[in-house]
Amino acid sequence: MRLVIGNSSPARKDPALINSIIKARGWFNELLSGRVATLTQIASRDGIDLGTLSRMLNLAFLAPEIIEVIVVGQHPADLTIEKLTKKIELPTDWAEQKRLLGCA
Repeated sequence: MRLVIGNSSPARKDPALINSIIKARGWFNELLSGRVATLTQIASRDGIDLGTLSRMLNLAFLAPEIIEVIVVGQHPADLTIEKLTKKIELPTDWAEQKRLLGCA
């Protein structure tokens, strides 16, 4: 749980969010390279629910600028794994992502 006072203060580094982005990009690279053929194979191997895996895979498509602010801990405090995987539908357009997530 995180206490948010106001909405302009930046968050601290979030290792869980950073690690989730790294995992998502790794999974996407495995699919792209053909090392694995399906999401089901990844889910089974990593012991993760297929639905959760599918939602987390969207993190592989975050705009580079969003990833950068997350890595340095300058993202909005409400930008969490839960928000990115359960509470919003992440647009594919990077400019729209930045606007939606408050990273513009």
